[in-house]
Amino acid sequence: MPSLTAPPARTDPGPPSTRGRWIWTLSGVVTVVLLAVFGSWAFVRVGDTPGGPPPLSAIPTRTVTVSQPVTSVSVTSYGAPIRLARGPVSQVTVVEGITFDDKGPPPVVTAKVSHGTLTLAAPSCVTTGCSVRFLVTVPTSVAVNASSEGGEISVAGATTANLESGGGPVTATGTAGALTVTSEGGSITATGADSADLDSGGGPIAASAVSGVVTANADGGSITTHGTGAVSLDSGGGPIAASAVSGTVTANANGGSIMVTGSVGANLDTGGGPASVRAVNGPLTANTEGGELEVDRLTGPLSADTAGGPVNASGIDAATVRVTTDGGGAWVGFVRQPQTVQVTTSGGPAVLTLPGGPYVVTAESFGGPEQVTVPTSPSATSTVSVVTDSGELRITPPGAGS
Repeated sequence: MPSLTAPPARTDPGPPSTRGRWIWTLSGVVTVVLLAVFGSWAFVRVGDTPGGPPPLSAIPTRTVTVSQPVTSVSVTSYGAPIRLARGPVSQVTVVEGITFDDKGPPPVVTAKVSHGTLTLAAPSCVTTGCSVRFLVTVPTSVAVNASSEGGEISVAGATTANLESGGGPVTATGTAGALTVTSEGGSITATGADSADLDSGGGPIAASAVSGVVTANADGGSITTHGTGAVSLDSGGGPIAASAVSGTVTANANGGSIMVTGSVGANLDTGGGPASVRAVNGPLTANTEGGELEVDRLTGPLSADTAGGPVNASGIDAATVRVTTDGGGAWVGFVRQPQTVQVTTSGGPAVLTLPGGPYVVTAESFGGPEQVTVPTSPSATSTVSVVTDSGELRITPPGAGS
C-alpha cells in the first residue's frame, strides 16, 4: 500500500505553521483503513539547547483499522507507552503517535498481518531514537507480545501475554493463559491469569487472582501476592507478603521480611529478616538466620531454625515439631497432643504448653530453672525433648499459668 504523507507545502502567503512532520506508512498484506485525520499537533518542536538532547517533533495521532482476522499482536514502541485492551470494535483498531528527532527523517510505522499475527513497529527507531505510542483495541482476546524499552505497558484481556518494558511499569489484567513479564526496575501489577512468571529487576511486584503457579523475582523490590496457586518468590532483600495461597509458599527474602497468611504449606528463608506465618494448613519449614519467627495456627509439621532469633508459636496442631534457636527463646503452644517434639535453645528460654498426655519427657536445662508438670510415662507414645543450656525450661499443660 502506498505511503500516506502530509499535503504539499503552501505556496500562498499565510501564517507560519508549527514545525513538525507527518509520515504515515502502512505495509504488508493487510488492508488498513484510515478512520480520521487529526488537524492538531500532539507535540511541538523543542528548541535547540547547546549540549542538550536533539530537538524533537511529533505528528498528530492517527487511527487505523485492520481488516484481516488477528489472533495475536506483536508490538514494539521504542520507549513510548503501549496499551492494549478489548473494546466495542468489530476489527482491530490502532491509534499511533510518533515522536522523532527533528534533524532526521520521520520513521515509517508498519502494520503487517501474517498468519493471524499483527506486527506493529517502526524499525528505523532502533537507530534514530524515535518512539511510537500505540493504543490497540481488539474485538476479541488475542495473544500479546510487547516490548516498550522504557515505556509503560498496559494489557487487558489477552489470551497469553509476554511483556518486556525495559524499566517502565507494567499492568496486566484478565490474562486467560500464561503471563510473562520482565520490567528491569519497573513495577509489575498482575491481576488475573492462569499462571504468572514475573521479574521486576528491582521494582515492586503485586500479583492477585492467578489460578496457577506464580514465580516472582524482585531483586530488592517488594513482592505481594493474594488469591493465587502455589508461589515461588525471591525478593532479593525486599519484603514478601503472600495471602490466600491455594498451594505451597516457597519464599526467599535475603534479609527482608516474609509474611504468609493462608496456604497449604510454606518453605521460608528470610536471610535475617523476620517471618510471620498464620493459618497454614500444611507443613512449615522456616530458616530466619537471626530473624524472629511468629506462627499462629499451623496444622502440619513444623521445622524451624532461627540462628539466634526468637520463636513464638501458638495454635499448633502438628504431629512433629523441631525448633532450634541458637540462643533465642522458644514459646510453643499446642492445641492437640503431638507425637514428637524437639526444642533446643542453646541458652534461651523454652516454654511449651502441651495438652493431653502422657509424654516421655527429656528436659535438660543444665542449671537453669526447670518446671515440668505435664503427665509423664516411660511407656507413652508421645515424646518431648527440650534442651536449654542454662536457659529457663518450662513444660506445662494449658492454663497452668507461670
